[in-house]
Amino acid sequence: MKQFSYDNISYLEKSSYACLSMLGWCFTLSFFPLTIFSFVMSVVLAINGYNIYEEKNPQIEIMIALGASILSPLLFYPLLKYVVGSRSFIGLLRYLGFKKVSLILLLLVVISTVLFEFLCDISIYIYDLPIEFLTLEMKIFANSFKNTALVILACCVIAPTMEEMIFRGWLFRGLINKGLSSMATVGVTSILFTLFHFQYQDAISLIFILLYSLLLGVLRLKTANVSYTVIAHITSNSYVIFAPLWFG
Repeated sequence: MKQFSYDNISYLEKSSYACLSMLGWCFTLSFFPLTIFSFVMSVVLAINGYNIYEEKNPQIEIMIALGASILSPLLFYPLLKYVVGSRSFIGLLRYLGFKKVSLILLLLVVISTVLFEFLCDISIYIYDLPIEFLTLEMKIFANSFKNTALVILACCVIAPTMEEMIFRGWLFRGLINKGLSSMATVGVTSILFTLFHFQYQDAISLIFILLYSLLLGVLRLKTANVSYTVIAHITSNSYVIFAPLWFG
């Protein structure tokens, strides 16, 4: 039986502080850049005559969200470099787990992701679940080539890449380095990823997100390469956003 000592208490306090610090940085990296640039976009739209505070217009909210997402890397990458302690962008990518990919495995990841999303769509159809409000508004917004390009850049490239850098990159490696087991790390990062998607209102969507996040975690664990999870996430977001646009 392990004897009690004040050193044990000190270790637990340091471990708890480290975990809280990581959680705080996870929240900061996920929301701080978006919040700052959402405010910037709101000011820009207000200056250009949009009554963003007088009436609730979902399309204006979409414009703000997309603009904030596109601008957020300007603040996100310096923050992430600071947290990681990397002096170069290449060093940051290496720390996060970006490596070369196998074309065959990459194709399997893309096909598996599309199949997963298709099965989710079948479940939605069988149980007559409503399509997410945000997806419907995005469909209305993407009514021109320019708007569609904005949606692709913000939702299908920047957002999933940044999220994978946080959850399957920095946080995943950080928890492993803190001594958490591999499967526990997959579970913790998946739960946090799901909780941070609180914009989804129904439990079914959150269950789908949790399941897919667990699959991404296992993929990250087995390949030791976050490049695959980034491609999978990009594929997933593209399917979710554009499937209703093309087939709905």
